[in-house]
Amino acid sequence: MRLVIVFCMMFLAVCESRQLGRCEVVRLFRAQGLDGYEGFALGNYVCMAYWETKWKTHKVRDSDNIGKDYGIFQINSYKWCNDGTVGGKNLCKVFCGDLLNENLKASIECAKVIVKQEGLKAWETWDKYCNGRKMKRWTKDCN
Repeated sequence: MRLVIVFCMMFLAVCESRQLGRCEVVRLFRAQGLDGYEGFALGNYVCMAYWETKWKTHKVRDSDNIGKDYGIFQINSYKWCNDGTVGGKNLCKVFCGDLLNENLKASIECAKVIVKQEGLKAWETWDKYCNGRKMKRWTKDCN
């Protein structure tokens, strides 16, 4: 019986997760004000999200440091959101589970807080794969 329950939970998790397409990400990010936010072209955010999760909205993984990383931007639970991590700061004032929503509103609002405080360098993937590179390719042909 336990095996059946575990299997059903795994199946539901797979069905609920979603990988967005590049242009869908561009449209969502643009509609929620990321284009030009804090001086960064939209392609920077699209590139960073790609390297964080390949645009998967429901990704959760253990952090290299403390806590877990959530959602399309892999936002950390120790510093930015609340998942019950001991000593967590919740600087975005959001439950980590809200960062898994496909509409990306909570994720984008929290990313704005992070960028306002620390810039895009808060994400090592942005610095490694996006910083200083041509960003127009990430938004090309996505009207």
